[in-house]
Amino acid sequence: MSVNPRKPRKVLVVHGVQIGSDADQKQHKQIQQLIENRLGNIPLKFQTEMYRYENINDTAQRRYKMLAKMLVSTPVGKVIVDKAFDLIADVVTSYLDTSTAARIRAGLREQILDIYRKGNPCYLVAHSLGTIYAFDVVNELIREEGLFERDSRRTWPVQGLVTLGSPIGLAMFRKERRRVGKLGPGNKWFRWVNYWDRTDPVVSGSIFGKQLTGYDIAEKYQTDDPEQGWVIRDRPVDTGRVWLMSHVAYWDNPTVGDGLVDMITN
Repeated sequence: MSVNPRKPRKVLVVHGVQIGSDADQKQHKQIQQLIENRLGNIPLKFQTEMYRYENINDTAQRRYKMLAKMLVSTPVGKVIVDKAFDLIADVVTSYLDTSTAARIRAGLREQILDIYRKGNPCYLVAHSLGTIYAFDVVNELIREEGLFERDSRRTWPVQGLVTLGSPIGLAMFRKERRRVGKLGPGNKWFRWVNYWDRTDPVVSGSIFGKQLTGYDIAEKYQTDDPEQGWVIRDRPVDTGRVWLMSHVAYWDNPTVGDGLVDMITN
């Protein structure tokens, strides 16, 4: 298998912690609009699509959610528990690396490989908790024989990774197994660009809105090993929003759009 650079680029969007169902996840349309707005007159054929995993989470968590709601007596309380459980349980699923998390990674891996089998260059754009799954799957693929040959980008199922509002710099997600995989000797470089707003509580881990000042969130994963083969860059952005509103404001940010256009056109 190999990528055909003449085929339309595929931008695969991975959502983060969400409420609702798979049908509610349409962030790929926002990314499509963002890229179109920033492309200008550049002639580029591209398509966006979603990787959705909310239904996987909901199915696995249904019994526990029902038990939690039984402990609340008022209708309003049940609604609050329902929504809060959706958010918290998604994080716990990823953090504990449960069998559900494994199914989510397997589904993402298969969607990437399906794009690869069709010969389209694929670029991953992941948000929030989805960045953890995207990062892990990219590294799983790097470790697989026959993929990611350093000097042949046509063998790469993913051409680049963009993360938005990622918690990947937090200690709870920096597990021993979560390392950047080595591409080996060669001249090509895998690009990972991480966008973050300094008021984003998911990035800082501060529920009180503590502002970050450092720039080495994803770059902590960079090493001096020449065989690592990654170029990792943090790009702080000002979304014009604060706290949780900043966490959902990356989808139409011009800086993010310009970075995406630069990645998929070069």
